[in-house]
Amino acid sequence: MARPRTFDPNDVLDTARELFWRKGYQGTSFDDLTAETGLTKPSLYAAFGDKASLFLKVLDRYHETVLARSAKALSGALTGEAAIEAWLTGFVGLCSGETGFRGCLSVNTATDGSIDDRALENSIAHFNARLEKLVLSRLHADRAQFSDDFEPAATARTIMAIYFGLMVMAKQQPSSRQVRAIISQVKKLFT
Repeated sequence: MARPRTFDPNDVLDTARELFWRKGYQGTSFDDLTAETGLTKPSLYAAFGDKASLFLKVLDRYHETVLARSAKALSGALTGEAAIEAWLTGFVGLCSGETGFRGCLSVNTATDGSIDDRALENSIAHFNARLEKLVLSRLHADRAQFSDDFEPAATARTIMAIYFGLMVMAKQQPSSRQVRAIISQVKKLFT
């Protein structure tokens, strides 16, 4: 008879996320994962599969967290412009200074060049599309606030480029002042 699990899978995913975020996918071994989570290899395999399967679960959980936080920030009772600025400002801590050195786990995964896995590529592409759709939905909802020649789709793509750029720049540890200065330029997209 199999023993019942004595661990919370979400706690294990969160612990693995921190390790992957700190060391990267390639830099994290299964031994690292067992040491960090306190689980044996058979327990990890039984619950999550191989390292790639575990990482995909970690990444999907991370995406859902970012999307939920983004949806909340973008659906505020602010103007569309203010909601976008507030949403981006919410990432300042993730992309500035020493604490922001890690940037975005999804962007790191997409840009590190070491992962050739269709499921991971699909997860990242799906996340990016959903995030852009949230931004675009907010712009469409507030379309009347903008000039007649305002293009919501092009603006949403530009805002996504700014978001991705901030997350890539995080590796250089810009100051929060520098990041906020970049975010303040978003206002020019709405004039």
